Amino acid sequence: MKRINQVAMAVVCTLCAQNALAQKDVDTVKVRQLNEVVVKAVRAQKNAPFAVANIEKSELKDFSTTGRELPYLFSRTPGIISWSENGIGTGTTYLRMRGAAGSRINVTLDGVALNSPEDQQVFWANMNSYAALLGSVQIQRGVGASTNGDGAFGGSISLATQAPQVKPFAELTGSYGTYNTYNTGASFSTGLLFNHLIFDGAYHETATDGFVDGTRGRSGSYYGGLTWLGDNFQIRYKNIGNFEKTGQAWNYITGPEGTESYKQIYEMGLGRSNTLLGNYDKDENGNYKLTPFTYRDGTPWDRTTDNFYQNHNILSATWQPSEHWTHNAALHYTYGRGYYKDLKVKKSLAEKFGINERNDAGKFIKSDAVRLKGLTQNAYGLVYNVNYKDEEWDVTGGVNLQQFRGSHWGYLTYIKDEALEQKYFDNHGKYKYYDSDARKDDYSAFVKAAYTFLDNWNVFADLQYRHVGYKTDGINDKFVMGSDGNYYAQRLDVDDDFNFFNPKAGVSYTNGGHKAYASVSLANREPERNNYTDNGNYPYPKKEQVTDYELGYQYTGNNWHAGANFYYMAYDNQIAQTGQTSDIGEALTTNIKDSYRMGVELTAGWAPLSWMSVEGNAALSQNKIKDFDEYLGDHVNHYDKSTLAYSPSAILNGFMDFHYQGFNATWHTNFVSKQYVDNSESSERQLPSFSQTDINMSYTINLKGCGLKSVKLGLDLNNIFDRHYAVMGYDWGWYEGDTRKSYLGYVPAAGFTMMGNITLRF
Repeated sequence: MKRINQVAMAVVCTLCAQNALAQKDVDTVKVRQLNEVVVKAVRAQKNAPFAVANIEKSELKDFSTTGRELPYLFSRTPGIISWSENGIGTGTTYLRMRGAAGSRINVTLDGVALNSPEDQQVFWANMNSYAALLGSVQIQRGVGASTNGDGAFGGSISLATQAPQVKPFAELTGSYGTYNTYNTGASFSTGLLFNHLIFDGAYHETATDGFVDGTRGRSGSYYGGLTWLGDNFQIRYKNIGNFEKTGQAWNYITGPEGTESYKQIYEMGLGRSNTLLGNYDKDENGNYKLTPFTYRDGTPWDRTTDNFYQNHNILSATWQPSEHWTHNAALHYTYGRGYYKDLKVKKSLAEKFGINERNDAGKFIKSDAVRLKGLTQNAYGLVYNVNYKDEEWDVTGGVNLQQFRGSHWGYLTYIKDEALEQKYFDNHGKYKYYDSDARKDDYSAFVKAAYTFLDNWNVFADLQYRHVGYKTDGINDKFVMGSDGNYYAQRLDVDDDFNFFNPKAGVSYTNGGHKAYASVSLANREPERNNYTDNGNYPYPKKEQVTDYELGYQYTGNNWHAGANFYYMAYDNQIAQTGQTSDIGEALTTNIKDSYRMGVELTAGWAPLSWMSVEGNAALSQNKIKDFDEYLGDHVNHYDKSTLAYSPSAILNGFMDFHYQGFNATWHTNFVSKQYVDNSESSERQLPSFSQTDINMSYTINLKGCGLKSVKLGLDLNNIFDRHYAVMGYDWGWYEGDTRKSYLGYVPAAGFTMMGNITLRF
């Protein structure tokens, strides 16, 4: 609340200063154009031969009051599914695009790579309020155009902060809903000061109890910016920070032994039971209940939490010296630090933490222990882009230089065996059991050009070179048995370099409302940190490669539009888990030689009346491994052509939008077909199809003469038919004799939820 009060004071000061400071007329179109230059290099050029979806500022603003993380907005576009561990869309949230996981989706903010360099993920848990800070989002499905940072194997997402506001304003928002979920925020701009300077800022946060037990959390973001506007240039500094303390449920919802589906678990009254909090026991009536874990004094274990703070600093200069030329350069630095805290119950302290203590029988001691596993990150770099554009040519060149330095560390902060705690803990009340350092250098350069000829034809070429160097050393959090029978920490000594050449080419034809295009793109990608550390002494995976073929047609009429995009993505050496485990039980990753994703993405919309429109999209696909071996202990199962895990063959979205004067309402129904939780394509290890419907309503009242410009009231009704289903899941597999056994965990969606909101604009 202290930070909210500080922002509120800034808002009041802004309002008081509005009439006291000199203003002048500014070309707002020019300001917006200069702001678009910042992201031009990583976005598809006009008539580019790729599958693209654009999300505008108005939709982002409406979404920002829901408290949900951005992947839930992205999943309204073709081929994307999203889910959160707490079941309601806040906190720890993930997405997949064309079946590819988050580490294979490139994300940039104002052209600066957001993916964490080592694990190549974007952690959306503390970015719920970015929607209020953004001016636009572009989603490119497939390889798309060259971008900065990690390779786009499923797609790329370009986030652009909104252009500086030359007129002063202030805005306050508040939302409250089911499971004590709230979202609150404030934003302001001083408008133009001293004919050149703009100062703006924002703060937003969300908190919830969560649908799943133990997922209570609070997260948020803040922004502060200074912009200097000249006649044909702007200099802008942005400081954007995120924070979160989120309850975790990464074991997902697992039922007692013998349960076979989430539906069965829910009907047993255990649909919210988080096994990170306790174990299943039977009550006096023979019904299962979750008995909480406890400390040695009997105090219940509260919850497993993820705690992270991140701060982005971007200093950019944009210059347009002439009608045809633009330049953009940005220096950036990101600092991140965080940890997760969890309880390990009755684990061997030797195998898990290298504490080689034995009992009187000569066995390694087992005990409960609380661990903190954390990291510190520093990423800094330079981005430079130059663009030339005339009636025929649109040429962009760019350079991205980024260095990453990080450390990983782990502590025990509690051991239930008090004698061992006293023996091993230091004066600070903890025991460090691993520590390692890492560095990653990522340098790339590209040039892409589009040439228009014969008025209607456009050819496109894009060439990118990327160098990646990754090193990590120190003590890992894995322990192996030595020759003396004791456990010792695995030593890390990784030093790998990659050089990638990523060419792309395509052609498009436009005539009136018609557009047709075709393209072929090649992308390469390096392994993630876990591909090295979890494989231990086993061979590391090699680089992955994908060749993406796209073919599309779109038509836009007076009151309707339709389009189809066909794609075929051929993967070479895709990295995947095959069921093999190391000698300490960690899942190994290896390269699968041949796999592919192919499908069609359909879009359509019709506005028969001025106050009503209907839209829809569909992603229909096949996702196959051509030759796959699954390893479970001593058993090897061969599949000639199996379906890739987590790749539904159909994802559908339908919308009806009603708008009259200040009233807006949207009906959204989505459908996701069945998906498998491993690569064996077994009906016993699949998630059933699901569908749900949301309704979003708002009413805006415009006011004059009282300092308050508008009041907007909103109501979000989610999953209105109260359906309970699993959005995501995973499988443990093993053999008993010749019988394949499975134990599934599920990520559930909450039933019906609602949230009301109010926005005041001054």
